[in-house]
Amino acid sequence: MVNQPVHDNAVRQEWLSKISGLNTLEKGVEVLTAFRKTSTTPLRESYALELDCNWIECKLEEQVAQLKLHAQGGEKFFTLTAQGDDAQTVANAWTQRMADCNDKWEAEKIHINFRLMFKPPMMPVNIFMDADRILGSRLMELRNLNYYDTPLTELRKQRGVKVVHLQAETSH
Repeated sequence: MVNQPVHDNAVRQEWLSKISGLNTLEKGVEVLTAFRKTSTTPLRESYALELDCNWIECKLEEQVAQLKLHAQGGEKFFTLTAQGDDAQTVANAWTQRMADCNDKWEAEKIHINFRLMFKPPMMPVNIFMDADRILGSRLMELRNLNYYDTPLTELRKQRGVKVVHLQAETSH
């Protein structure tokens, strides 16, 4: 048996290969955005990569940051999103969208989707953090002070969550 590091596995090796093949900012943005949508956030489409998703996302972010620096460099690196838009204008649009929102469940989706699309390196850190703070504060206002006192069963009912219970097979 070969001594293999605990965190080195076939899934990570496969992703390292995919990530090393990303050689344009556009492709990096596309892959990172798709990965976040599919494998991260509470709205993820799949839990298949749950054990490795944070590591993979980190490696994708490293690659996109390098591609962004190479493609934008200088002042643009600190003012544009990885998609090429003015970061402050984008942040202002999202904070206005949240300000106009009066539904806590919609506000939650706005906040999650903002993070999915613009968490650094997609948006410069200073602009992202300020917008994220504003979005999070508004979300907490909409949730109100008693949100965390609401029993889990009631929150599930409000969200329309269907709980699936898995039972282990027993041998007779």
